[in-house]
Amino acid sequence: MNDAVCYEVNSVEDYIAMIEELPNGQEGYYYRGENRRYATQSSSLLRSGIARLLRDNPEFYVDTVNDYIGDMADQAGEWEHEHVLAWCHHEGLPTNLLELTASPLRALYFACLSRADHSEEPSQAGYVYGFSRENTADVTELILENVKLNASRYNLIEDMVDDPRWINLLSDHDKKRPSKPDLAQLPYLIYQAPYKYRGSDEPNGLYFYQLFQTVFPSSGPEFSYEIMQQHYEPSLIVKVSNQTEIREQLHHRLRLYK
Repeated sequence: MNDAVCYEVNSVEDYIAMIEELPNGQEGYYYRGENRRYATQSSSLLRSGIARLLRDNPEFYVDTVNDYIGDMADQAGEWEHEHVLAWCHHEGLPTNLLELTASPLRALYFACLSRADHSEEPSQAGYVYGFSRENTADVTELILENVKLNASRYNLIEDMVDDPRWINLLSDHDKKRPSKPDLAQLPYLIYQAPYKYRGSDEPNGLYFYQLFQTVFPSSGPEFSYEIMQQHYEPSLIVKVSNQTEIREQLHHRLRLYK
């Protein structure tokens, strides 16, 4: 783990007080809440089960999205045509989007959600991760230009060698045009999609757009290809205990979700 700032809270009051004292201020981070600890933060496409399918067939992602679009074409309106991956993501398809929020309280709520398998115990905790905004770049415009319905690819890594605007996103010490972009040199890419249906106090859905490459293996692979992927290092880690009580407070007192 990097040099993240770490906290532990067990009440909404403690959490709010902690947020108010953050080194970069509340507005200095994007947040993600998880109801258990994960070793890495990865989009659904790049988690182990689905990633195996991608290793076997690099066209898996394109085929999955385009097959879904073909089946659901009669339900695709203007929003779906413009925000293809946000649409697929919220329909449960594996995508390279990872959901974020600008609201630390919303992230806290997700850190306190009941687990689907009902495995939580009083001794277990949830986590809120904060990612420094200074390490991100909003590339919504580039994504909307390049990710279209019935595309031949939905991973922007291939477009980076052709579009000079990507060069401005590289770290200062490496401004050369990359023949193969080094994922470690790129900031975390932010994608914003307006909510299709209102009812949220946030203006947009926020996502990390996780970059990845499928490459030929170096030797004797178990799978046909290897996956190189962008990894996310949080600047802030908050361990959250007393989840049930916090969840109820957020329901009733703060009225985040009804």
